[in-house]
Amino acid sequence: MNLQEIEKEVKEKLSPYRYEHSIEVAKTAKKLAKHYHIDEDKSYLAGLLHDIAKELSEEENNYYINTYHLPKTLKDETNKNIRHADIGAVIAKEKYQITEDIYNAIKYHTIGNKNMDLLAKIIFIADKIGRKNIPTELIPVKELAYQDIDKAMIYLLTTQKNYLQKKGIKMHNDSQELLKKLT
Repeated sequence: MNLQEIEKEVKEKLSPYRYEHSIEVAKTAKKLAKHYHIDEDKSYLAGLLHDIAKELSEEENNYYINTYHLPKTLKDETNKNIRHADIGAVIAKEKYQITEDIYNAIKYHTIGNKNMDLLAKIIFIADKIGRKNIPTELIPVKELAYQDIDKAMIYLLTTQKNYLQKKGIKMHNDSQELLKKLT
């Protein structure tokens, strides 16, 4: 299946808003990949597919969690906003035969992981800055992303940690481990 066919399928699966976001993330990922001299097509594809499971029904989510033996904790209400990463990675691998690095980039794009490679970091950052109207608080992330991806990651994760702390929410352990490794 070529990229145009995959784009068409993604467009059919996602709402117009989510599809536009996925295209913006893909374009941003491709620019970052070019900047960091890694495979631009892989980066584009990972960006395009990163939210493929974002709009699944509860039944579909449970199907993938059960069928692919994903952590049962993904069914918890507290993980509702991050489970699409694990499920999306499984769907992308099954349907599009993606490589392991693309799989991990999709899987890690929400909370990160201490074992992220450069592609995964690019998708993590592109997901936050790949927007037509970037929020003011993310402008420094966009600037840092083209200077030093790790500094962009540290800034973003620290900002997220502070935001969550103000709301009385503990940052996910994987995010904390990643931040610790980067600093």
